[in-house]
Amino acid sequence: MKVLICGAGIAGLASAHWLARAGHEVTLVENWSGPRRGGVAIDVRGAALEVVREMGVVDEIIRGRVPTEDVYHFLDRSGREQACFTPATQFYDSPGDIEISRDRLLDILERAVPSQVDVRYDTTIVRVEGGVHLSDGTTHEPDLLVGADGTHSTVRKAVFGPEQRFAHHLGLYVAIVKHCAAGAGLSGSHVYNTPGRMVMLRGDGTDCSALLGFRAAPLTYDFRDLTAQRRLVREAFADESGWLVPEVLAELGTPDFYFDSVAQIRMPTWSHDHTVLVGDAGYCASFFSGMGTSLALIGAATLARSLSAHADLPTALRAYDSAMRPVVTSAHTLADGGADILFPTDVEARNAQLRAAVS
Repeated sequence: MKVLICGAGIAGLASAHWLARAGHEVTLVENWSGPRRGGVAIDVRGAALEVVREMGVVDEIIRGRVPTEDVYHFLDRSGREQACFTPATQFYDSPGDIEISRDRLLDILERAVPSQVDVRYDTTIVRVEGGVHLSDGTTHEPDLLVGADGTHSTVRKAVFGPEQRFAHHLGLYVAIVKHCAAGAGLSGSHVYNTPGRMVMLRGDGTDCSALLGFRAAPLTYDFRDLTAQRRLVREAFADESGWLVPEVLAELGTPDFYFDSVAQIRMPTWSHDHTVLVGDAGYCASFFSGMGTSLALIGAATLARSLSAHADLPTALRAYDSAMRPVVTSAHTLADGGADILFPTDVEARNAQLRAAVS
């Protein structure tokens, strides 16, 4: 089968591995000049651990893991700890989870893509009509088009319809500043909250990333306009001077800046004719579920297995949907709990609840 995958993030690279390994002729295209980088440390958990073990990369992932257990330290405006939280045991109940830098995991997955895969960076889909037309001037007629191109998926828009049909806004926005100097030397996750707002510094003792988030109704902005996005963040924290907030705000001008709404993608089906969605393009569970990476890895493996088990493509895609549906539904439900912990409307009540849980 000829397969065209759009997107070289975690879902796309894992899909390329599994589908090429199953004997399919795979082309992988990515709009960026390399795998889509950015983000902070992520987790490989639950069934995804078995997926990376079968891929033969689990030992490499373990070697690259963040060296300390992920602990959230909740601070007051002076930086004094008021409560702490260990998500692997208190939230996810899977202490075998592996936390690793997203960029490091991408490097590992890129090396796991078989050499026969035709990888084309700086290339994207222009339109899906009379074949799949790419920005490099070529036209493809794949037996299967895989959209693995994230929450703002080009493939989903072209085949299934506008993003607003499927994006469920969770009332939150998050900005990320990588390599944040304000958190130099920190290990673990250090969180300062005021009602409905959060500043988090996540470090491994060497490097640190900052996350700034706030609750808000849907905002109108150009997701390509970084200047406007930085302005939204500064306005949201304009009256805040606690902990290291001013120092973090001073670093918003860095090129390593990311901003987006916190949303889930909810769809009644992830396939249509010869197109299927994998990862955030089809079932983004949001930052607060902690399951985005694992869903991408599980989804890629599940799609390949479904195609191998069923010679008929529609049947295979229905099997993929059936297998992933309960996994995705479960991940989606985790987001509410994560948001309540990280974006409390009553900070003192959240702290008291966490202290009681470990007493």
